[in-house]
Amino acid sequence: MASRLAFSCALVALCALNAGCGGTGSADGDQLPGLPSDDGNCLESDEGCAGSDGDGSGSSGNGNSDNGGDGPSAKPLYYIEAGEITGEAARKPWSSWWYPIWEKTMFEGEGEGQLSPLEKYDAFNRKVLNRPTIAASIERDEFYDPRAETWAGLCDAWAIASILEPEPNRARQYGEVRFEVGDQKALLLKTYENISKLPLIGDRYDGAWDDDYDDVAPHKLHQVIVSELIGNRQAFLIDEDAGPEVWNAPAWKVISQIERDAENDELVHVRTWLFLASPHVDDHDFVGTIEVTHEYTYDLEGAWEGSRFGVRSGVWTERSRWDHPDYAIVLPDQIKRGSFNRGIDVKTVDLILGRGNL
Repeated sequence: MASRLAFSCALVALCALNAGCGGTGSADGDQLPGLPSDDGNCLESDEGCAGSDGDGSGSSGNGNSDNGGDGPSAKPLYYIEAGEITGEAARKPWSSWWYPIWEKTMFEGEGEGQLSPLEKYDAFNRKVLNRPTIAASIERDEFYDPRAETWAGLCDAWAIASILEPEPNRARQYGEVRFEVGDQKALLLKTYENISKLPLIGDRYDGAWDDDYDDVAPHKLHQVIVSELIGNRQAFLIDEDAGPEVWNAPAWKVISQIERDAENDELVHVRTWLFLASPHVDDHDFVGTIEVTHEYTYDLEGAWEGSRFGVRSGVWTERSRWDHPDYAIVLPDQIKRGSFNRGIDVKTVDLILGRGNL
């Protein structure tokens, strides 16, 4: 996609999405080149989000460490107009259970005669492909952790898969082995747990003394919203929790109201409703999307140029000062899939999902 946001980060600044509900690294100084638009909602600079006077690190900002180049003479990062804007991804992400690593569901059946997703995977390899595997045992011995953090699981893998992959929506039978929808989703998620490094927009907050709780800055989040949901009709990821816990989820729809300040020409007030898909399903075989909505408020700072407002920086307001996303991730068009479980083969999972001939 020619108009997709591009990100330029040094190798040392890239973050890895590790097994668990999110990443542990950070990507400072991420650049957000422009998205031209006919409606005034455009991301102007091809030189990056910092503009000519900033480096994206907030070295001369207003106290928000994610503000860069926000002085009175700084070049605007992008332009917006007053009023209401809406956007929705062309493909709606789907919901799935997120398989916390402290539960046994992935590798151990819940009742007598019932097989787990990985037990079925091993049975498929043994009975259909005549190729014995021990993926369930590897998962139990090397990845199961009953003492893990309550939020540690595969919500990152689910969020990515739900954006990039069509939803498994029917059971598949291979001889004696039957894969229900939940089994297929579980296997698909396992192929997205070990992927290439992805840059964050904002830094993960892990409670260290020098962490910035206000990050991700609202002007950068709004920039992603304008580019991805409105410009490209593409879902993106956010970490819903601004604190140390990580809850990655796909954002697929937005309604945003932008109001000009009555007295200050360098300020606009924004109220944004961001629609997410949820991994909290009661039935692992659930098909469709469970929707959740977050309301965020923030002020964007800059200057009016006719009917357009050039955005330079932003601050969270009201309850969003403590309840806002921790970071955002814009996905590339393709991701090389992989699993930490050495017993899982991506091509075999694709066969189970009906993507190929036995």
